[in-house]
Amino acid sequence: MDNHFVERIDPLTGSGNLLAFLEAFTSRLDAPGETSFSLLMVDLNKFGVFNEEHGRKQGDAVLHWIGIVLQDTNMPVYRIGGDEFLVVFSEGLPAERETFARAVFERLNLESEQFNWTNPASVILIHFLKEKLEIADIWIAISDALFDAKVYGDRGFLVNTYTHASAGNNYQIRVINTLTERLLSFANSLDTTHQLAYSDPITKLPNSLAAEIQLEQAIRQSQLDKTNFSILFIDGDDLRLYNTISYSAGDEMIRRLSEVLSQNLRPGDFIARWRSGDEFFVILPETSSEKAMMVGERLRSAVERESESWQFPVTISIGLATYPKHGETARELLNAVEVASKLAKDNGKNQVVIS
Repeated sequence: MDNHFVERIDPLTGSGNLLAFLEAFTSRLDAPGETSFSLLMVDLNKFGVFNEEHGRKQGDAVLHWIGIVLQDTNMPVYRIGGDEFLVVFSEGLPAERETFARAVFERLNLESEQFNWTNPASVILIHFLKEKLEIADIWIAISDALFDAKVYGDRGFLVNTYTHASAGNNYQIRVINTLTERLLSFANSLDTTHQLAYSDPITKLPNSLAAEIQLEQAIRQSQLDKTNFSILFIDGDDLRLYNTISYSAGDEMIRRLSEVLSQNLRPGDFIARWRSGDEFFVILPETSSEKAMMVGERLRSAVERESESWQFPVTISIGLATYPKHGETARELLNAVEVASKLAKDNGKNQVVIS
C-alpha cells in the first residue's frame, strides 16, 4: 500500500477525499485544451438530524452506502465534506449524463427505505462548458448549486449549467485560488513528513505504525461490509547469519526478502515491515482462513525457492489469524497472530500455522 494513496482516500466510503479532488481538478484544469464535463453532487438532507435520531453508527452506515451507490457509476467519486459527494462525468452528452444522474437520484430514494429515511439526498448535476476554468470556478459552482437545491429545489433533483462569466468578483476568485494553492502546498509537505513517519527506511514499505492504522481501518471496513479478513505475521528463520557478515549485508537481505514477499501478494493486499527486525505484517482483505493459508504457503515457498541463490538460503515462519474468528479488536488479532507465529517457530520453522 502506498502511504501517498492512503492520505487521499476517505476510509469510511473508499472514495477519494477532498485533497484527492483538489489535486485531480487542479491538474485537469491546468492541462491544455478545454473540454466539457459535469459534476454530479450528492448532499444528504438534514443528515445532522438523522445522526441525532439514529446514532453515529447508523449515520456511518448511510455514508458507506452512498459511497457504494456512487462507485457503481464507475466514475471518479470524491467525498468532499461530511455528507457531500461528487461524481465526475467526462463522457457522453449532457442529456445522457442527466439520465444517468436521475437514475442515481431514484436509486438513492428507493434504497434509503432500508434506513427508514425518506428524501435522503439532494442530487445536483452541474454542467461545465468548454471554456477555461480555474479551481475557484468549481467551488463557486458547487456553492451556488447547494444554495439552489436547499432554497429553490426542495432538496430534490436539479440541473445547473455554470459559466465562468457567472462567477463572483475577481477578488473572490483570487482568494479561493490562493487558498487552494496553499492547501496543496501543505499537502506536499505533509507527504514528505508522512513518508518519514510511516515508512521503513530499509524496505520502503509501510512501517509498524502504518500497519496498526491500516489494521484499524480494515476492522472498520469489515464491520460495515460484514465480511472477514485475515492477517499474517511473518518472521524470518535464522536470518541473523547475514549480520555476521555486516549490518549492510543484513539490510540488503531484508530488502530482497521484502521484494519477494511483495511480488507474491495480490493487488489490494497490504504488507509492512514490523518494527526493525526480520518481521513482516500482511493484511489480506475479504480473505477466509482457508484462502489465507494458501497465500501464506505461496509466500513461504517463494522465499525458500528464491533464496536458494543467495549467500545463505533463508526460510520464514508465518502465523495466521482471521477477523472476527480470532479477534474483534486490533490487539486481539495481533496477539493471536503472534502466538501462531511463535508456534510455527517452536514446531520446526518454515511453516504456516493458524491461530
